[in-house]
Amino acid sequence: MASITEQFNDIISIYSAKLEHSSLRQDSPEYQGLLLSTIEKLLNLRTAIFDRLALFSTNETIDDISTTSIKFLAVDYYLGLLISRRQSNDSGVAQRQSMKLIYLKKSIESFISFLTILQDYKLLDPLVSEKLGNFKDRYKPQLSELYAQPKNDKDLSGAQLKRKEKIELFQRNKEVSAKLHYLELELRNDGEDHDHDELLRELYLVRLSQFSLDTFNNIEQNLFECEMLSNFLKNSSHEIESPSTQIRKESNDNDSTGFTDKLENINRPLIDKKGQVLRNFTLVDKRQQLQQKVRGYGQYGPTMSVEEFLDKEFEDGRVLQGGEEPEQVPDEENMHWQDKETYKAREWDEFKESHAKGSGNTMNRG
Repeated sequence: MASITEQFNDIISIYSAKLEHSSLRQDSPEYQGLLLSTIEKLLNLRTAIFDRLALFSTNETIDDISTTSIKFLAVDYYLGLLISRRQSNDSGVAQRQSMKLIYLKKSIESFISFLTILQDYKLLDPLVSEKLGNFKDRYKPQLSELYAQPKNDKDLSGAQLKRKEKIELFQRNKEVSAKLHYLELELRNDGEDHDHDELLRELYLVRLSQFSLDTFNNIEQNLFECEMLSNFLKNSSHEIESPSTQIRKESNDNDSTGFTDKLENINRPLIDKKGQVLRNFTLVDKRQQLQQKVRGYGQYGPTMSVEEFLDKEFEDGRVLQGGEEPEQVPDEENMHWQDKETYKAREWDEFKESHAKGSGNTMNRG
């Protein structure tokens, strides 16, 4: 039988090589099957480490733990990563989203357990430890509890505070990653000048610190996804049909008015002899139906041009006309009209004689 260390290393290698960056879709049966078997192995290993072998105790400090056992403190961290990738194979969308919400909450609980263990051994990064203490319910954190909030609701500095804390976490993660990279290089080039056990121990502790910072980011991402799924389930109109609903629909078939809401009964008459409307309908003619087939985009748009619509409105008498004064046709036999036109022509001739062409602007002024 493989040792605890061999089992742990085997699980980590499977996660790194086949699950973390897999060519398979996460919702594929092959991926989920491998993921489920890996979770079962890790749960059995966790039981052996914490219960059967009791490698860790609350009465101990980190100095009392052997170097080879330090890496086992990350069991809950990897368990949270694995559970967050679980997906249901239910056919219904609402059922799948509901199960995904459960998996994400379980993943958050595993991440919190990992941070709590590090805090008990005084290994947790101070930035993360402060945030962990702000949770009202430690294993059920809220998205609003991750970052500092202004005391006054009217204070608009919340975004600035969040940005400041994110920068601090990023810089801290950058420092830890650089230190981890340095220790890994030192371990590869380990010679007689270095104590191998001390170097390996420091490497494990720095790696746990990096895991704690990564865990906080994973908790934030999971809480974001939980909030989206919760809103989706609240607003979802896809409900499982209950037996009472089926009975109610069957009773509608025997309605005295003949009304039915079943989509398949589209050949029933539009109205009965008494004028009762039996189903929704739209008035169309053959020409409109042909236009729908030609001009449609999948969703049918208007099938009458503006000109056709106006012609139809004029034809049906729906357009109001008139309102302006009718044009008066002159009566050439009317003596009064003839005198008026004669005087008008004389005045125009006199004006042209007294105002020669070009005399209006002799100075060429614009």
